[in-house]
Amino acid sequence: MPTTRKVSTSQSVPEFTKVPTGDVLFDPQNPRLGADTTASQPRLQALLMEEPHFAKELVGSFVENEFIEYEPLVVRKSGTQYYVIDGNRRLAAVKHIIANQDQYPMKIVRSLQEVPVLIFHQRADASHRKEIRTYLGVRHLQGYREWPPESKAMFLDQNITATTDFKRLKAEFGIERRDIARYLIPYRVRKAAKDILGELEVGGEQSFWILGEALQRPGIREYLELDVDANSFKVRRFSKGKFQYLLEFLYGTSKQHGHGRAGGLRRITDTRQLSRLAKVLANKRACEKLENGSTLEEAELYVSTPEETIDGLMSELNVILRQIIALGPSENQIKQIEGHLKNFSKATKG
Repeated sequence: MPTTRKVSTSQSVPEFTKVPTGDVLFDPQNPRLGADTTASQPRLQALLMEEPHFAKELVGSFVENEFIEYEPLVVRKSGTQYYVIDGNRRLAAVKHIIANQDQYPMKIVRSLQEVPVLIFHQRADASHRKEIRTYLGVRHLQGYREWPPESKAMFLDQNITATTDFKRLKAEFGIERRDIARYLIPYRVRKAAKDILGELEVGGEQSFWILGEALQRPGIREYLELDVDANSFKVRRFSKGKFQYLLEFLYGTSKQHGHGRAGGLRRITDTRQLSRLAKVLANKRACEKLENGSTLEEAELYVSTPEETIDGLMSELNVILRQIIALGPSENQIKQIEGHLKNFSKATKG
């Protein structure tokens, strides 16, 4: 008989118990899984086992220690089945062991036929949704088990449908409007431009943040003709054509959009270059050069005087040299650097 106990005497609180593993399902609405409600259970299992979730890395721990009961899966009950709110990676590892039981000790396979769960019961007044939201927010927005930024953005997008929601989220999690904007605006722009993202490598934490940082620059927002409602952060409109160019500048693309040697290649390799990009995009002639395949440095020649451009590049060179020194280069590497500097000196004198 599975062990069941209430966390307290109240009927409205979550319930701890054990349930058959086969009755526990991945939640297609989970922000970390992309919230693809059409995804099948086998597809979600395959997704979780590989990069970036790497549930396969948990298999060894379950074989060694079985399932640790004091960290149950958190689920919501629907009929006779349970959908995971938190713990999809652990469930994927457990299901993998059961599906490939000939590869693992039978004692382990038998022990995983049931898993410990914490059940959030559905109620007619839907108050359980607030409990679930609060649980996920405290656990993942505030850093106990932190989600990657795009998953946080998806969670916020799902939970902000009216301007009053901002006040509620601040009360529940202490998250300010400006921080919500940093997540929501790039996420909602990307969601609106989903049809043009296919050819570009724009996944991952760094990729999400470089777009988020870019959209905070007034020059880049004006270039995109980006119009965002100041109250709800809903994206009213923007130029998809310009956005496609921006994605090329930030990430690169397999297609050659310009005739120049940089056409199709990323122009931004560091967020410190975003201010320079904003200046280029705010200048019509420089912007055209960049769109036609010029490098960022080539396009900047049409924004700044040669002296200003050289000063900017010298500042970057100074930062790069300091970084090299901090890394402790070898004697041979120092000689190579000295050789480059001598060649530079000869070239400028010539």
